[in-house]
Amino acid sequence: MSDIDQLEEYIEKIIDILISEKDIATKRELIDEYHDYEIAKAMEEMSQETREILYKVLPEKLLADVFEELEPESAFEILENTNLKVIAKIFKEMQVDDLVDIVNFSDDEEDRITYLSLIEVDKRLVVTKLIEFEDDVVGSIMNNSYIEVYKDDTVKQAIKKVVLAAPDTEYINNIYVTENDILIGALSLKELLNAGNSPTTLVEDLMSENLIYVRVSSKNEDALVLMQNYDFQLLPVVDKYKKLIGIISFDDMIDTLKEESEQDYSSLAGISDVAVDENETVLETIKKRLPWLIFLLFISLITSGIISSYENALLILPTLSIFMPLVLNMAGNSGTQSLGIVIRLFAKNELSDKKSIFKHLLNEFLTGVVNGLLIAIAVFIMVMFFNLVRGTNPKEGLRFAIVIALSINVSLIVSTVAGTIIPLIINSFKLDPAVASGPFITTINDILSLLIYFGLATILIISNF
Repeated sequence: MSDIDQLEEYIEKIIDILISEKDIATKRELIDEYHDYEIAKAMEEMSQETREILYKVLPEKLLADVFEELEPESAFEILENTNLKVIAKIFKEMQVDDLVDIVNFSDDEEDRITYLSLIEVDKRLVVTKLIEFEDDVVGSIMNNSYIEVYKDDTVKQAIKKVVLAAPDTEYINNIYVTENDILIGALSLKELLNAGNSPTTLVEDLMSENLIYVRVSSKNEDALVLMQNYDFQLLPVVDKYKKLIGIISFDDMIDTLKEESEQDYSSLAGISDVAVDENETVLETIKKRLPWLIFLLFISLITSGIISSYENALLILPTLSIFMPLVLNMAGNSGTQSLGIVIRLFAKNELSDKKSIFKHLLNEFLTGVVNGLLIAIAVFIMVMFFNLVRGTNPKEGLRFAIVIALSINVSLIVSTVAGTIIPLIINSFKLDPAVASGPFITTINDILSLLIYFGLATILIISNF
């Protein structure tokens, strides 16, 4: 049985339990055997009447955990049909970052106000502050649920704080040490418990002062790189005064990585949003794709202009038009490959200095040279065979094969380098290099390849007619 089939089976069993004639206590005991994610997926499938039963069966904390497993869109849709008193109880137990996602999902100001009013005052102030951040900065995804101790606390006092805070804290494996709210150190829960035999030892003597942290205004992708490089599950967030204001967790980063990947894929595809929504209207789809198509249409006019300027050459030697698509397609493919590699390197932060950029440019240039040479040899043989079958004059056929082979060779080198340089230039302007999309690179390479193709043809063939 596949994982999907197993999940479907669990969903059916959960719904069957809820609609059965069993009492609440029995239902709760049976439902408790399933993972929060499985219950969340079942919640998406069940009717509103069945959800009402689930709200009575699950305790508030577990219900909040289930909602945290839902995508913000699904959580928002379910909450729209949920009693406000139930929502208030769920919000009371939910983590701040998940509340921010739900409140942020609504485009309606009235809905936002309604949901904010259901959040308890202290938590509401934090949520209100967080939703003011841009989506691409750490402040928008951080969580203010963390354990804080002071450097003058003894091990005994620190352990007591952990025990008291643990029920309401999502992650307790990292403990942060502050002085006047300033982050000065950190230690793991394991380190604290290992020191349990020395209850009078000060936290100051155990903590690590060599801290890695991000600022609230740091970009999400920068935080992601730090967590990958240091293999962190949690990362503290500080303000400009180094005051500890929150943490970001690995699950927040997984969501961020997913969003970044979707944005890069959409840019490479030449659309404004790659996210697929089965309820999306034709008009919404058109709005996503039409801007890029219009932009590329005007750039493509340059391609048409180049072809028309060599109209006489095509009249003299119509065979040139036969191999024109071959040259354009090979150059476009090579440029798109090069672009994909650059976007991946940017995502992994491996093009952060001039040395690494120069090294990559050199590698791409050499790759273009070798690929261009090998493809040119293959194309030369193909064109010679083509001319032989057509009965073309051997001397003219040779010159024609040389033009095609040279055009392919030079075009592959130029397109490979262009596919690297264009996103590098865009990145130098502090813009997302993924906007140098596949269609854009292909169109630019079409222009360059046509100039190379017709230029060589003019010099080596047309001038001799």
